[in-house]
Amino acid sequence: MMTSYKSNKFTVGCRQLGISNGIILPVKIDFNKLPHLLLCGNSGSGKTYLLTYLLGQIAQKPVKLILADFKGIDFIEFNGCASYYKHSSVGEALDYVYNELQERMSNASVNSYYQPIYFCVDEWSGFLSSLSTKKEQDSYKQKLSNILMLGRGVQVFVIMALQRADANYITGRDNFGNAIGLGSLSKESISMLFNDDKELIQPKPRGKGYLRTDGKQLTEFVVPQLRDVANTKKVIKNALGEPKIYNKKEF
Repeated sequence: MMTSYKSNKFTVGCRQLGISNGIILPVKIDFNKLPHLLLCGNSGSGKTYLLTYLLGQIAQKPVKLILADFKGIDFIEFNGCASYYKHSSVGEALDYVYNELQERMSNASVNSYYQPIYFCVDEWSGFLSSLSTKKEQDSYKQKLSNILMLGRGVQVFVIMALQRADANYITGRDNFGNAIGLGSLSKESISMLFNDDKELIQPKPRGKGYLRTDGKQLTEFVVPQLRDVANTKKVIKNALGEPKIYNKKEF
């Protein structure tokens, strides 16, 4: 199998228990060990803030970052960047990642090395709901499922952010090695993210929540403050690439 990139480990917050005792203990996720992340939080929970914090770290690595933002609101400052997709073009982003996965799988060898791809999709369920037919929905759900199942082996990772985790829109959810819930979660979201520990989940204020990493104890954590939000977004924007150049005939 291919050689893994040396570091796909990122910080998502600090342990609540450590902070309570005056100690800063970082909470990290390692995509090489457990790929993919499912992030859920209602409006006002700090979901977009955490996503920005995480993408800011990823953007500093020599990786390919792709951001698919269905609403086109929370990350509007990235509008026009080559690897930023919004509204109906979320499907185009998924197709690109899926085709890249297939290409890598077809040509993988013992000494293969690929630049890691991070596919971040915000409000996946909203995109699927916007499609006109169930056939289209099932096609995209199946492609996502294949990426989740096979992506780790060829360095393709998914970060999915949702306001509400709905099992009807996610096929292959068991392949998310990491799950984060912020704020006050619905019963359905709790069952989907933390089914084995759902009795332990309590409503949290903005910027606080739980991390489930397969094989480890549930972790309560706090999202750290960004020292410079504007600079973090500048780093992300640079990673997403130069603005797209359109042909006038497209308008």
